Amino acid sequence: MFYLLFTFYLILFCWLITRIRFFKESKLGNRILIALFLIRVFVGLVNGYINLYYYPVSDAAGFQFQGIEEYHLLFQNPSEYFTNIFHSNHNIGYGNFLESSDSFWNDTRSNLIVKMLSVFNIFSRMNFFINSLFYNFLIFFGTVGLYRVFIKIFPAYRLVLIACIFLLPSVIYFSSSIHRDGLIYLSLSMVIYHLFFMMQNKKYSFKNILIILIFLALILLLRNFVFITLVPAIIAWMFAEHKPKYAFIIFSGIYLFISVLFFCTGFLPPSFNLPAHVSNRQIDFIIIAKRGASAININPLYPNFRSFLNNIPQALNHSFMRPYLTEHLNFLYIPSGLEIFCYEILFLSFIFFRKKNITFSPLICFSVFLTITMFLIIGYTIPIIGAIVRYRSIYLPFILIPIICYSDWKKIKTIFHITI
Repeated sequence: MFYLLFTFYLILFCWLITRIRFFKESKLGNRILIALFLIRVFVGLVNGYINLYYYPVSDAAGFQFQGIEEYHLLFQNPSEYFTNIFHSNHNIGYGNFLESSDSFWNDTRSNLIVKMLSVFNIFSRMNFFINSLFYNFLIFFGTVGLYRVFIKIFPAYRLVLIACIFLLPSVIYFSSSIHRDGLIYLSLSMVIYHLFFMMQNKKYSFKNILIILIFLALILLLRNFVFITLVPAIIAWMFAEHKPKYAFIIFSGIYLFISVLFFCTGFLPPSFNLPAHVSNRQIDFIIIAKRGASAININPLYPNFRSFLNNIPQALNHSFMRPYLTEHLNFLYIPSGLEIFCYEILFLSFIFFRKKNITFSPLICFSVFLTITMFLIIGYTIPIIGAIVRYRSIYLPFILIPIICYSDWKKIKTIFHITI
């Protein structure tokens, strides 16, 4: 029964992809769109199988179990179903907004996924893999939206964009799992898509602004530190659109101001002390790491400028370079080690063989500054290889696209006698 239902929905979604205007306007063609969607679905199924049958405990399995409970609650007690997401079970009520534990807001990021699954269960008959199919159909909107944006910047790099946005191993693996990463990827892509075309066309419609605000709110509820990091990048992007030639200078100036403001919050009451919140987040992850199998050493992060400055090298090392190929924490990390090693080679190619007279557009500055900031936060706070690989995955396209597209591949082919 479930196989037939899965097949029915799969055919339905493939048909919808050929009919929905949003997908058709990507100009990728029906065959390529369907192939990319099927790859995503397959990876989602593999990911789901590993989460259900390889790991003794996983977030995805927990979400599914709670989603089934909420599904039954919907029919047994509708009033409770529609109101329990607003209930706080913590003594502090609705406080501790930026805390990563003992907080209503921290619970909300999981409760949103559970509610989503409870709705999926109405149509999937509570089947995990059909829910995964529904989920990946939603995330596919984000990947296509991101492609439609970057193809405007790099129209000659169609295959590169397809590879970077749709097919990067860690991106597709973690964003295809029923978790926060895919929803963040979708939300971030939709914010970028609507902001880009709104500013390009200079049409600031209420509809577009509302969509942007909805996805920003979703990011805020799912991972508030991503939202806090995203806001300066958006502000800088909007300013840079007025002076595209000075985009890098504008971003540098705004980020310098935001950095000063960030450390100035250290003089405010604890609830507004951002350096302290980052430091506390590291402490929370260190506690979690003691229960994990892929913990790594991390320098203590104190809520002051000097500690943040001293920890930059290690933070960048953890987020840009781990796991090393020589690390044998788990056989599942070998592909991640190989993947990040390939990206390091691409980065070196860019450093030594980049094109001359590169002009960084506001979108590229947005992508690079946002990614580096997110990688710093990840490196500062997370001492677990598995979590580092997962958290950074959805930001890789934003840094790899400019690295590849701004590298002088003709020069590289000539020097190394490469023939393709």
